[in-house]
Amino acid sequence: MRLLEEITAHGPLRFAQLQERLNLPKASLNRALTDLQLERMIVFNELSMTYSAGFRVLEFANQIWSRSDLRTLARDQLETLCAKSSETVQLSVLADTHTVHLDSVESKNNVRMSMGFGTKIPVYCTGAGKTLLAWCALEDQQNIISRISFAVYTPNTITNPDQLLTELARIRKQGYADENEEHFAGIRSVAAPIVTSDGEAIAAISITAPTFRIEQNEVEQWSDWLIKATKEVSARIAPVARKQC
Repeated sequence: MRLLEEITAHGPLRFAQLQERLNLPKASLNRALTDLQLERMIVFNELSMTYSAGFRVLEFANQIWSRSDLRTLARDQLETLCAKSSETVQLSVLADTHTVHLDSVESKNNVRMSMGFGTKIPVYCTGAGKTLLAWCALEDQQNIISRISFAVYTPNTITNPDQLLTELARIRKQGYADENEEHFAGIRSVAAPIVTSDGEAIAAISITAPTFRIEQNEVEQWSDWLIKATKEVSARIAPVARKQC
């Protein structure tokens, strides 16, 4: 468990780094790594000679989140936002260098954005992803950005860490994130964070729609609605967190 936690929190890591961090004998460490690989809890990259968290960890996380109070606490706000905007509203969380969709209320329009539960999207090219990064602890933010592979999806996609950091500063200042055809051509989104009492995002709510149905004044209106909705959910989370402690 110590080994899995180290790889999940700080990976990718080489064998020597893991041995130094955990102070384990080589034979014991090698045996534990082999067992975790067999269970798909970690993966080994032969090119970089590093170990990273495997997709089975994400599967477990998705199962936990699917039963969590967060979806229940946020559901009415998702439904209200969908009714106001007539567009798809999604609840997302951070999963390393990606976001994962936990819940959504879909638009009734024929042309709409639709993504199923557990869908993963790169964190740097969506409104929800940029929101989660902008309200992330600085050390975690730097760690995540250092491991992003900046693939280009559209002409508007952010392509390097410096550009992303500038964007995150702008987002934090204005209080919400907007994304204009950065992951999918013809799709735009606006997102705001659900935060804990210390100001760190644990989730994001976003409104996503085709660009041909969005005017700039609507983006501004949606941002107001989103900020109000996420503040409401954030306030609901506080007593739950105290109860769990």
